[in-house]
Order: sequence, then structure tokens, then C-alpha cells
Amino acid sequence: MYLISNKKELELILEKIPRFHSPKKYLEQYETPSRIVAHILWNAYLRGDIEDKVTADLGCGTARFAIGSILLGARLALCIDIDLDILEYSVSCLKNIFPKVFNQLVFIQSDIHNVRLTNIDTVLMNPPFGVVEKNRGIDVVFLRKGLLFSNSVYTIHKYTSKIDSIIKSIADSFNYRIVYRELIDFPIPMMYVTHRRRVYRFKTVFYVLKGGLNE
Repeated sequence: MYLISNKKELELILEKIPRFHSPKKYLEQYETPSRIVAHILWNAYLRGDIEDKVTADLGCGTARFAIGSILLGARLALCIDIDLDILEYSVSCLKNIFPKVFNQLVFIQSDIHNVRLTNIDTVLMNPPFGVVEKNRGIDVVFLRKGLLFSNSVYTIHKYTSKIDSIIKSIADSFNYRIVYRELIDFPIPMMYVTHRRRVYRFKTVFYVLKGGLNE
């Protein structure tokens, strides 16, 4: 475990991870800002859901949630993404930046629909928002998978007037409850040729969900 004393220190360490050079718009690959990753990880750490736990980062991208959990004392972190390119990039970067803890990361290429996991304590994720038409509802698919795998799920979803009722309904169906909710301003920089603004800002909701595995 790195001797990380506060959330800001974690944020600065995560800033060392370079942005993926070839993001794919159809996969909604956008980098979760280090500030937001650190905020969510610190919340999970204070709730006892990180230290000595096995975590999973679904739709991991550059695996910031995964490596952040390891830096805060997780035993093992699974990094799962459909895109082999971004996984290979992440392996290369993280092996160089965090050589002492890199062997605590497990990288898995898989479509979220096909993922099957056991013995996971905590899921941490920023799933695709589903703003690309063919991806509509994909964030809910990620959420359902997370609730299947663990007792604690930390997740972000694009804000809509109905999102709270949707998340609560899904949580109820898995015998989970929402124990924390927070609105977070999510900036996405100009990344794709179709982007016309330097920064796009989305209102998102960060949820912590708790339940009993397979209850």
C-alpha cells in the first residue's frame, strides 16, 4: 500500500496516468477526471470497501479506479474492458508508472454482457452514459452486472429527471439500497472530430449501493 494520506494526494498520483491516444467514440471512451476518480475511491476507502478487498473496474479504460484501489490497499483489482487496444495501452502505462503494485492488477478483455465474476468485494465504475444511440441503456447493463458480482457498487450515471427512480428500481430488484447519492459536474474535453467546444459538461449522479450477495 502506498502511504497516501488524503484524497488530493491520490488525485495527483492518478494524474500521472496519460490519456489514451486513440479513444473510440462508439465505445464512449472518455477519461474520468482524476478529481472524480479520487473522490469516489476516497468515499469507498472511508466506508471500508477498499482496504484488503478485491475490486473490479467495469469498463475500465485506463484503469484509474483499479489502480487507485490498489494504491489505497486493495488486495487485487480486476480491470475489464471490451477494447483490447485500451487494455494494452493501460498495461504498458501502469507497468511503468506503478511497477511495485502492477502484479495486483488483472486485465480481462470482455463484452460486459459476457462477464462472469465471483468473489468480488467492491465494484467501482464509470460506465458508458449511453449517449451514442446504439448504446442506449448500456449503463443499466453495467449496473446490473455490478450488483450481481459484489456487495458494494460505486457508479456514475448521466443525470436525467428519471435516473433516481431507475437506479432505485434496479437496486430494489437485487435487494440493494442506495446509501449515498451526489450530483457531480463531469467535464469532457474536446476529444473527437465532431466536438465543437473545448469542454463539454454533463451533470452526473454518483451512487453508492449496498446489498447482500445473491440475497
